[in-house]
Amino acid sequence: MAHPKIYFGNGLYLRVKEMNLMSKHIAFTSLIPLIISLVSLYATPQSNLLKYYEYNTDMPLNPKIQKIDEKKNYIQYKVYYTSINNQTVPALLFIPKTDTPPYPCIIFLHGYGGKKEDAALLAKEVTSQGYAVFSIDAPLHGERRQPGKQLYSPDINATKQGFIQAVIDLRRAVDLLETIPKIDKDRIGYAGGSMGGIIGAIFISVEPRIKAAVLVVPGGNMSLMIQKSQHSAIPPIREYLKEQGISYDELQKTLDPIDPINFIHLYSPRPLQIHLGKNDMIVPAEAGKQLAEKAGQPKEIYWYNAGHGLPLDIVLARALDFFDKHLKGTKPSISREFKVQLIRNIPLIILFLTIITLAILIKKNMIGQSKQ
Repeated sequence: MAHPKIYFGNGLYLRVKEMNLMSKHIAFTSLIPLIISLVSLYATPQSNLLKYYEYNTDMPLNPKIQKIDEKKNYIQYKVYYTSINNQTVPALLFIPKTDTPPYPCIIFLHGYGGKKEDAALLAKEVTSQGYAVFSIDAPLHGERRQPGKQLYSPDINATKQGFIQAVIDLRRAVDLLETIPKIDKDRIGYAGGSMGGIIGAIFISVEPRIKAAVLVVPGGNMSLMIQKSQHSAIPPIREYLKEQGISYDELQKTLDPIDPINFIHLYSPRPLQIHLGKNDMIVPAEAGKQLAEKAGQPKEIYWYNAGHGLPLDIVLARALDFFDKHLKGTKPSISREFKVQLIRNIPLIILFLTIITLAILIKKNMIGQSKQ
């Protein structure tokens, strides 16, 4: 007769032999500590990691929204709202002047050392296509800068808290966007690059209201990034680890709660687009590769013969086609990428046509001379 089985999850079964409870053999109750230990050992740590990004959704946003500029394609608003730890988040909101509201909206987070205003160039392009844009200052960036403090810091716990703060700030941004009548709360996407891609990968994974996302030069495996990155902010962190005798394995355990590689699989089955540089040494290409491999389907992965700086015209064209498909449900007859490639190759096309024209003229001239 088959032994009965106790299921613990993660494919783990414990076979328990028939026991004569009246015998002097080990009583079943003595197995309880073993069972508890096994459950603790094999239970997924995912729920523990997700707890870092929980917050009180009933917390007042206390929004302040003021119009500060108007351009051909959009109206720009300055925004402040309340997040966790009693922090006020500065942001910019760009509302299109084309099409009809409510508009799909792309939340944007800048790279390290950047600020919310970095979204202005993006907003100029995408508002003309009928998208709103919402951009925040990450902790210790833009209006939130503090003298002597940096988000990438040898103070590992401070960095960890800064990442968590940024993710929840972005979740609070979704809360705010849901209250704005001109924004379609069911069509909110995300775009972020470098640090905005790293933090954004966590954000989209823990925030179910994001419908489509584009990550540019992101990465996973935090200890690998700190070990290999050539970003100017990272060497002091490596030096600190060496001085304190902290191994990269120990560092990884500390940073697990803010490592995108532990979360990105949760984003699936929503659509994801990732852009990576084959020679990236700021967010090491290997870290980007690991994150892309860990992401579930559907996903589009683009590799470029570039470092950390990618050809933004191609990236933006692919991103807009992607957002059109997944936030608007439309597909252009001619893709933006094709148009960009065509414009890029105009000099070659002109040269080619010139050569062909000259060849035809020379041939005609030779035929004319032969007839004479």
